Amino acid sequence: MMRRVTLRFWKYHGLGNDFVLVDGPLMDPARARRICDRRRGVGADGVVTILPPRSPGSAVEMHIYNPDGSVAEMCGNAVRCLARHLADTRGLDGRIRIDTGAGTKECTLHRGPDREVEAVSVEMGPARFEGEQEFRVGGESLRAVRVSMGNPHAVLFDPSPSRERAAALGPPIERAVPGGVNVGFARPAGAAIDLVVWERGAGLTDACGTGACAAAVAALRRGEVRAGAPIEVRLPGGALVVSVSEDLSRVTMRGPAVRVFAGEASL
Repeated sequence: MMRRVTLRFWKYHGLGNDFVLVDGPLMDPARARRICDRRRGVGADGVVTILPPRSPGSAVEMHIYNPDGSVAEMCGNAVRCLARHLADTRGLDGRIRIDTGAGTKECTLHRGPDREVEAVSVEMGPARFEGEQEFRVGGESLRAVRVSMGNPHAVLFDPSPSRERAAALGPPIERAVPGGVNVGFARPAGAAIDLVVWERGAGLTDACGTGACAAAVAALRRGEVRAGAPIEVRLPGGALVVSVSEDLSRVTMRGPAVRVFAGEASL
């Protein structure tokens, strides 16, 4: 007879991009898919497993399963949520280093007058511009800017980005790249960018942290925004603030991370 194991978890979100956080060891992909199921599980855009650190000076390692059971190298909203969780449960403060599949990221907690964490900023590391790529989808020829934030992105500049357009064009573009790609539909507007992202392995989400960074990098390459200046990236779930150095060697991102609830599940 198989013994039922109770899973203790914490639910967090960054601008509506929600995650179930669990302590290791690492579960199998099928269990992660059940947890992410919004009708038969807890419901989430991903499962974050907290593992022992790999690097000196890091607090933990972050592993992310997408809702389809695939592995994400990096997630900007998830790393902010994990930093907030470490502050909530372990009393960590100030700067927190977290190992990820895309390298070690340094997070800084920003507290308000009541000492509550109001925002988390993340040193996302360097971005890599990977040129342009043309996609033929639904009779359209779409040119995307390819950017790596440790995970792959295709940024399309669109005069009217919408969830409907992202849902229609995102899946075939995601599948057109070997291993898949995150697809952002971006519209620069002065010092801001409106953005909707179809995420590889997750579909439409309310916000994508690495997608916001990739869109800012692509906009900088086109001369739409200024290097080193704060760029407000407006996503369906709210805004992130991103800055990109001229040589792309440093990308920073700042946004909220909110604890929703803690619980137990037998999944």
